Amino acid sequence: MPTAIYWLITSIRNWCYDRGIFKSTSFDIPILSVGNLAVGGSGKTPMVEHLVKELNGEYNIAVLSRGYGRKTRGFLWVKPHLSPIETGDEPLQIKTKFQEIAVAVCEDRVAGVQRIVATRPEINLIILDDAFQHRAIKPNLQILLSTYSEPYFKDYLMPAGRLREGRKGATRADATIYTKCSENYEPINYGKKPIFYSKIAYGHLEIKGPIFGFSGLAKNDIFAKHLASNYDLKDFKDYKDHYSFTQKDLEGLKKLAKGATLVCTEKDWMKVKQLNGYERIHHISISNKIEGDIDFISWLKAKINES
Repeated sequence: MPTAIYWLITSIRNWCYDRGIFKSTSFDIPILSVGNLAVGGSGKTPMVEHLVKELNGEYNIAVLSRGYGRKTRGFLWVKPHLSPIETGDEPLQIKTKFQEIAVAVCEDRVAGVQRIVATRPEINLIILDDAFQHRAIKPNLQILLSTYSEPYFKDYLMPAGRLREGRKGATRADATIYTKCSENYEPINYGKKPIFYSKIAYGHLEIKGPIFGFSGLAKNDIFAKHLASNYDLKDFKDYKDHYSFTQKDLEGLKKLAKGATLVCTEKDWMKVKQLNGYERIHHISISNKIEGDIDFISWLKAKINES
């Protein structure tokens, strides 16, 4: 689809929502939306996990996701014993790490929120994962993520660039977080809304000897560079984002590794651990470290409590 046609379609859609021609549903419960303008790779899941970690206890949280890549339909409560095929890999990862919170998937976000509110009255905060373009719900608070190295204001609409909608869409956000910042990043002066910055924080594994890395992320090169800088990385194989690993894939990786320890991300591990021989695979967690985190969380709580 040519960029001009894509721009026309997305612009008309947003215009209809802005003027009330298309309905945006509001709810009494505070709803926090986390999303981006570009396709993939902005670190939405680590950011959602960070928000859960910081807000859990003060709020009774439910996370609602579409459940990208799942083979099921409709509303589903995510349970740790379910498979990524049933839930999607990222919702299962969140539930596995935070079993005390509610996690659900539903392609119809309005119906999903209605189900959560009706069946779990103790929930007093819903976090929508990857819902910036899902305008059928009017959230109380919107956080826009954009990678620091490829900021949305220097990008273009698909297929010329990676944007799902025009840059003007960023005005709906209450704050922007530039993710995957380098150690010596320079502040960005763009827009009138609050700006925050986050860096990738990797878990550490004690591994002796060579390793063979693999991942199915939107940007595999970042993970590969981390492995090369911190371990004896012999080789690396990348897969497309949300790749569903098979037993054949695992056997092929073992051959390619030639005795080196296989290492993947926590997201990939959600699918790999369903396979025979998964015990020999190591995985590394990926989280966010927000600069001025206390200020960010204080700002966030104040905005939620205004709802």
